[in-house]
Amino acid sequence: MVRNLKPGLYGPLPTFFTDDQEIDYDSYKKHLLNLATKGISPVCAGSLGEAVHLSPNERVELIRFIRTVLDEAELADTPIVAGVGGSSTRETIQLAMAAADAGADAGLVILPAYYAASLNADQEQVIQYYIDICESSPIPLFLYNFPANSADQDMSSEVIESIIRRATNLCGVKLTCGGSIGKLVRLSSTIRSEPEINSSRPYPFLLLDGLIADLTPWTMCGGHGTVSGIPNFAPSSSTRLWALLNKGKLSADEKRETERIQAILSKADVAAVPAGVRGMKYVLGELHGYGKAPRRPLLPLKKEEGSKLLTLFGDMIALEKEYA
Repeated sequence: MVRNLKPGLYGPLPTFFTDDQEIDYDSYKKHLLNLATKGISPVCAGSLGEAVHLSPNERVELIRFIRTVLDEAELADTPIVAGVGGSSTRETIQLAMAAADAGADAGLVILPAYYAASLNADQEQVIQYYIDICESSPIPLFLYNFPANSADQDMSSEVIESIIRRATNLCGVKLTCGGSIGKLVRLSSTIRSEPEINSSRPYPFLLLDGLIADLTPWTMCGGHGTVSGIPNFAPSSSTRLWALLNKGKLSADEKRETERIQAILSKADVAAVPAGVRGMKYVLGELHGYGKAPRRPLLPLKKEEGSKLLTLFGDMIALEKEYA
C-alpha cells in the first residue's frame, strides 16, 4: 500500500521504557493512538525517540508494532516516518531498507556526527551522502538539518538545494536550525521556479519545520507543516492551530483564537527544547502515567526540575484541556 506524505503535523514519538529498560509497548500504544486519532502522523526512532539508544532490531520491531496498531485502529492510511540516520552511508542504507521492510513509508536522516569536522571541510561529501542513500533507499527520505544533534553541522540552503536537485527520492526536509525561516523562503522560491522538482516526484516536496513555535510564519512563507515535540503534550490544540492556519479567510474571533493558540504553544516550545527527552518524559509521565525514564546513561529528570517544567507548561496544559 502506498501512503502519500501530505502537509500537516508529524509527531516525533518518545520511546517509553519499563523499569528494566525494555520498550514499554503498552504506553507506546496509548500515546500513539492519542496522537494518530487526531490526525498527527507518527515519527519513530528520531531524536526524541532516543534512536541512538535503540538497537537495529528494536527499531524494526517498533515500526512493525506501530503499523499493526494503526491498521487495527482503522488508520491504515496514516504513514509512518522512521529515523534511519546511521554513522555511515552503508549503515544508513541498511537502516532504510530494514525500515521499509518493517512498514515505514519514509525515512528521516540526520547527518552523521562523529566525523563532523571532516564533513564540514568539504560540503560535497554531505551532498554525496544524501545522493547515495536516496539512490539506494526503497522508501523516500527526509533530510533532517539539526545542528544541535549533529555536532553543530548546519546545512546551508545552497547545499540543501543541490541535494534536492540531484536526489529525486528526497521527499522533503525538516529544518530545526537557526535561520530556518530564511532557508524556507529560499527553498520555497527554488521549488516554485523549478517545476521539475515536484514533477519528478510522486507527490510535492515537503518543507517541514522542527518547532511549532513559528508555525504561523512558517505556513505563511510556504511551509507545509511541522515535526514538533509539542503535539505530544497538546495534540488537540496543535491540530486546531493547523486547521485554522489552513482555513483561508478567518473571522475576527478565529484570528484571535489562532494568535492565542500560537502564543501559548510557542511559549511551551521555548521551554521544551532545552528540557529535551528527559523533560518530555517527565511531563508525559505526570499527565498520562507513562514511565518517565529515558534509557541510560540518561537519567529521569529530578522532581524539582520537572515541577518547574510543568509550571512553564501550565498554560499549554490548560489550553489542551479546553480543546480535548
